[in-house]
Formats: sequence, C-alpha cells, structure tokens
Amino acid sequence: MPSINLLNYNFNALAILLCSYLVLIPDVEISTNVFFLILFFFAIIQKSFNYKYKKVFSSILAIATIYILFVLNDQTLSKEYFINLILGLIFLKYSEIEKKESHYFFGFSCVFLAVSSLVYGQDLISSFLSFIIILLSIIHLYSLNQTKILKLNLNNLFRYFIFALSIIPIIAIIYFVFPRAELNIKLFETKKNQLGIPDKISLGSFQNISDSEENVFIFKTNIHDNDQKYYFRVKVFDKLSISKDWLNSEYKILLAQFKNSFKVSNPIEKQDVDASLIMFPHEKKWFPKLDNYNFKNSNLNLNLINNTLTTNKIVTNKKSYKLIYDKRDVIYQKKLLDFYTLLPNNISPKLKQWAKTNFENANSPKDYLDKILNEFKTNNFFYSLTPVNQGNDYENFFFNTKTGYCEYYAGTFTILARLAGIPARIVTGYYGGSYNNLGDFYTFKQHDAHSWVEIFIDNNWVLYDPTLSVPNENILNSNNSNFESFETSTVTSNNEQKIDISRVGIYFEYINYVWTNSFLRYDERSRTNFIKEKLSNTDMYKSIFFFLFSIIAIIYLIKILLFIYARNFLYKLFFNKLRKNNKNLSNYMTHQEIYKSLKNIDQRRFEDLFKLYEQIKFDKKYKISFKNFYSINFQIIKYAYFK
Repeated sequence: MPSINLLNYNFNALAILLCSYLVLIPDVEISTNVFFLILFFFAIIQKSFNYKYKKVFSSILAIATIYILFVLNDQTLSKEYFINLILGLIFLKYSEIEKKESHYFFGFSCVFLAVSSLVYGQDLISSFLSFIIILLSIIHLYSLNQTKILKLNLNNLFRYFIFALSIIPIIAIIYFVFPRAELNIKLFETKKNQLGIPDKISLGSFQNISDSEENVFIFKTNIHDNDQKYYFRVKVFDKLSISKDWLNSEYKILLAQFKNSFKVSNPIEKQDVDASLIMFPHEKKWFPKLDNYNFKNSNLNLNLINNTLTTNKIVTNKKSYKLIYDKRDVIYQKKLLDFYTLLPNNISPKLKQWAKTNFENANSPKDYLDKILNEFKTNNFFYSLTPVNQGNDYENFFFNTKTGYCEYYAGTFTILARLAGIPARIVTGYYGGSYNNLGDFYTFKQHDAHSWVEIFIDNNWVLYDPTLSVPNENILNSNNSNFESFETSTVTSNNEQKIDISRVGIYFEYINYVWTNSFLRYDERSRTNFIKEKLSNTDMYKSIFFFLFSIIAIIYLIKILLFIYARNFLYKLFFNKLRKNNKNLSNYMTHQEIYKSLKNIDQRRFEDLFKLYEQIKFDKKYKISFKNFYSINFQIIKYAYFK
C-alpha cells in the first residue's frame, strides 16, 4: 500500500483554499469571480516568496479588498458582502502562511466561511462544498497536532473520517439555531441589477436583460392544462411618453388619480392549491404573479389596478412560497379606461392612417385586433434579438425594418389598439419556462423575460401575445425556446415543453430542486418556532440520545468488524493483566523477560500464547485460522475479566 504524508500542511491548505473559492462561484457575479480568481493566483504566488514586508503589503491589499468587494457588491453592506469579504481575506491569509502556527488561523477562518455559507446558501452544490470544507479543515487542524507520518491505510483514514464527522452535530446546531436576520444596507445609489424588468421600455430594452441563464424562480403545480401557457406578470406599462418610452405608473399615483374609478366585484373565497414557487434573490422588490393566484401567508402588496405584486423588502434570499387561488374581478369605470387609450401628440401620422383605415374596415374591435396580428403573420415580420438600432421609431419598425423582438411587437400593437380607441397596456414578466419532466416543475430564467399586451374587451382584460404571431420560419434567433414551438395564437398553446438538455442535466436539476425546496422552508420564522417548540420537547432529546447512541454503536460495530477482519489479538490486554497480577513485571520488559519472570504454573498455562505472539511479531506473513483466532482471544478475555 503506498504511503502519503498527511502532515503536508501546504497541500492540505491549498485543497481547502480551492474548495473555499468554488463554494462561492455560483453566488457571485462575473466581475467578483474575476477578482477572486486574481486573488487566488496572487495568494499562491506570494506564498512561494519570502520578503521583509510581506505582511505589510498584505495588510494594504486587505484594505483594498474591503473597498473593491464593497464596490462590486453594489456598495451594499449585506450578508453576501461579508461572506465574500471572508473569502478575500482568507486568500490573503493563505499567502502569509510560513510556519505551522499560521495554519491554525487559516483553518478556523475556512471553517467559519463554510458554516456561514451553509447557513445562508441552500443549493446542492454550495451545501456539499461547505460540508467538504468543514471536513477538510477539521482534518487539517487535527493533522497539525500529529508528530509522525501517517500511512494511507484503512485504519488511519477511518480515524480521520470519524474525527471529521464528529463536527456534524455542531453544524446541525448552528444551522437550526443560528439567527437568519437580514442585513442589507445600501449607502449610495448605484447601478441597477440586470435581473427582472427595466423601469421603462424602449425599443431595445429587452436586449440588455434577456441574454442571461440566471435562474429567477421555479414554479411547480399538479394542476395541468395543456391549453394554457404560463405567463407570470411583473410590471405593467400604461403610459407612453413624448420620447416614445413606455412608463410604469406607480400604484399610489393611480389610486390618487382614479380612486373612485374602479372597484372589486364578487371576489372568490381564497382556496388552497397544490402549487408552489421558489423565488431566487434579485435585489429588487417585484414578485412574479400568475393571473388569479396569490401567495399564501406572505406580506406582499397587491396592485389591484394592474394586478401586480411587490414586497416592502428587497428580495435577497431564496425562499419557497405556497400559492392560493385568489380570483378578483375588478370593474373599471370609463375615466380609468380612457387612461389606457392615451397617446402623446407626436404619434406617426402613417400609423394613425393605418389604424383609421383598418378600424373602419373591421367588423368589431376584435376583428381589428386580428388584422394587426395578421399583419405580423403575413407581411414578412421577423423575430430577432439583434435588430437594427432605430430608436423609438415604431413607424420605421412597422412599415420598413419589420425586425425586432417582444417589446417591438407589444409596443406597436398597444399603440395601434389605442389609436382605435381600444384600452390597451403592455404587460411584462416571464413566459414559458423550461419544463423538467422528472420533477414536474418549470424553471424560469432571465432569458424567459417577455412582454405581451392586455386589451380591455367585454368588460375584461384579454391577453394578446403579438410576438407569437410571427411565423416560426421567421424567427432568426431567440433565447426563449417557447417562441419556436407554437403555432400562431392570440393566447397560448401546448404546455408540455421539455427542457432541451441531457438526462444528466435533468436529474441534477431535479436533485437540486428537491434539496433547495427542503431547506428553503427553514427561514427565520421556522427558526423561531424550532427554538420555542422543539427545544422544549422532551421527545426531541430522546430522539437525539437515541441517534447519538446509534452512531456510537455503529462506530464500535465497525471497529469490531475491522478487528476481526485483520485478525488482531488482545495481547495488550493480556500483558496489562499479567503486570497487574505480578508486581515484579515492568513496562520495559520484553515478552521473553516477562515469560521467564512468571511462575512455573503460569509459564505452562500461557506457553502457547507467548509462542503465538512471537510468531506474529516476527513473521508478517503469518495468518492464523478464524477458529484459533476466536479460541485464543476468548482465552485472553477469560483470563483478563473472569479469573
């Protein structure tokens, strides 16, 4: 069996440092990852050099690291910032390691980083890596106290493994009891987070936000309707400015202006449904809302006019929510409906003429809207993520370039509807998602961001998605695979779209979903209930005692099995008993000297034991039968305990 020096502190520390870097990769932006990568290589290089003012230089870098991470964290004092800061300082501490004593602080810092990440990060990869860091760090700290080279054999590996696993109860206590209070202090106005929907819609707005694979939320429901496609609304844009930007009116402004122009009629009693949603952190206050559904036991603000949701606190943590059926019919008065027909005075005369001509030739408002959709379908319109930059020129798009993506079609459709006096508004959010048929859930990513239109017809808002009118063969490129799989429709089509990745990816996504969904439900409220209810429950202590007793029993059982497998003998017990019964025997005597010092009766009694001991000690290839193994050990136990 080859041997390895488990006291190689530098190798152990480098392995821990690499795992510490990997644990935060999924949770930070590319710019922060690049900075960490620079620090990682700098730490390795600086560690290999010794110069007089190394610690002074590292201290200056530490101050710079604090500032750089503060800027990269959007100048916000949050738990993510402090966890990232710990990693940055760990890199610098590693670069200063010269003596054995320096490893202790490094090891404890890595344990603190791993525990912090484990408490706040619930995805499968980060949880697994945090656990590995803790095990490696404990092994590393344990090996620092060893004085001899340990061979790579089953006994030594088992010893390390059992010692490392002893930290699990401490991890569990920290996880269940550690406070989960939010820390999110923004000191300055900074750049906008790219997740979500922009604050205004211009032609080209979605080009800056739709090219991202980042997860936004996961939706699961056991109620399937193949005729429905999921549209989750985030913002409604109801006002077109002079510069042709679509703006989102604040709810409090709408309430002040149209307080008596709408009312809720015959709301249906809320009903529990078998549906849930996992929200990923996006550093904003919006929430995705499915029509006729709301979130159970959540402090969210419902905009009754635009049917959207917001929260009072910035979303900084992944969290799981249960959905309820919550349908509300809102009656709109003429004053409010007229608001959804307003347009600035500088609308293109050519668009006005097209709307006037086609509306006069239409049999009804629905027929007119179908004419617009038919125009997109039959008059060589194309869907592309890289259209020519033309500013907010809707006339040029509609009559000339005819190439764009969702906000081009939604904005033009809304303008043409309002030109005909039909109330219309742009709705933005997320469309389609990727279906995981193993776990039966939908993953919505940032590239699923989409805009569509709602038209007020027959006393109700009706969903129109003009983008889906573009023929499949005219889709030049798209991040959202749902655009390429549906026939022309004013609403939706098939719901059972499967994610186009390998089976391995589907299984991993499912395992990560189960892991995340299981741990996400343990939040600050769950922690408080756990402390109040569980820690005062005597049954829990019985369960813990039974668990610990079982672990100890399993450990001893494994030791016994290993002892039997190796056919070891209880000679240590045997010689200790001989010394106890014979005061003239010394600890420094050889086995031959011990034998000669025994009485004649004892020499005859233990002659075979001494011969076997000598044979085992000097003949490494000697193997005894299991029958003699049990017989001799039984003889030793009988002498030691039952004399």
